[in-house]
Amino acid sequence: MPTTGQTGQGPPDSGSPGPGARAAGVPPIAQSRLAELRQTHSWGSSLGVSEFAAISKVGFQPLGQVLGAAVYNIGDAGDEECPYGVAVYRGEGNRAYQPPGSGIRLGPAPVQPPVGAAAIGSARPLVSVLYQARRAAISRMTAECTALGGLGVIGVTLTVGAFGDDEDILEFRAFGTAVRAAGVVSRAQPFASDLSGQDFTKLVAHGYVPVGLALGVAVGYRHDDWLTKGQTRVTAGNVEVVGYSELVRQMRTDARNELELDLVRMGAEGVVVREMSTRITERKCPIVPFGKDHVVEASIVGTAIAQFARMEPPPIYGIHKLDGRRPVQPPERQVSVSLDGGESGETGEPGEPTPPAAGSGGDAPG
Repeated sequence: MPTTGQTGQGPPDSGSPGPGARAAGVPPIAQSRLAELRQTHSWGSSLGVSEFAAISKVGFQPLGQVLGAAVYNIGDAGDEECPYGVAVYRGEGNRAYQPPGSGIRLGPAPVQPPVGAAAIGSARPLVSVLYQARRAAISRMTAECTALGGLGVIGVTLTVGAFGDDEDILEFRAFGTAVRAAGVVSRAQPFASDLSGQDFTKLVAHGYVPVGLALGVAVGYRHDDWLTKGQTRVTAGNVEVVGYSELVRQMRTDARNELELDLVRMGAEGVVVREMSTRITERKCPIVPFGKDHVVEASIVGTAIAQFARMEPPPIYGIHKLDGRRPVQPPERQVSVSLDGGESGETGEPGEPTPPAAGSGGDAPG
């Protein structure tokens, strides 16, 4: 990632609280790093050269790189149940309808397998911890922005990775560039945005400002029932796997619903989505022996925005092809009349002399 740095032009500290007032929620090791930045009056940036030039046009300046991290142990995912296993294998589902006059059946009626959304289980504890971990990383990153006296963080990158060799321990990281605007007092809560420098500039130029990072996360699982197994066999041919389609569609819908709830919580007007990902894994069914479930994790990350001023849209210019060549005019049709009264048409390039007609004098023999 390109880095832009500059020394000797640190942001002025006039009118801003002292370092101690701005270090709330920042770890000691981060406090020492931020204090060194203030003492040396230098800043670093994860923005590219084009991004740095773009935000400068709307009066913003980088303050330094800020980051936040949180390590969580995923001990309770809430996926110990399986709707299909509970309904069919354990026999706790609804019994199939038996019409009158269908004869005498020995034993209980067969259980009707769940279909549609009823066949999908939701890992609510896992979704809750994914939200909590990401929010902790983002809040620690914005706390460093507050300590530097910034208005917000742009170009934020959210990553999740395993911590060491234990797959149940995950590290959540948030990394971006703190920015400020000359003459603007810092807010109590800095914003966070995953927009690039160019997109952030266009957003401000159109009268909008970032509010924060909006998240939408959903995790669900579905058992591979007899219909799904039949549709995934080699002999099935080109057919839709209905169970997988329902699982993916339901998880993406739940993620969008969670994203909208996040917008309401932040009081934003809309969201600019830049990342929408889906991760699909398999697991052993916790209820059905030798059974298999598919797990889908859908996540949406975007920048929540709000309008602060109404501005006229920029003019739209037409697109012209400039290849350095002038258009070629079509040749003109020239007509010459002979002295005998006949007429003949000739086509030539503009400006070319027309040859004299036969018998019209000149150098013609007498």
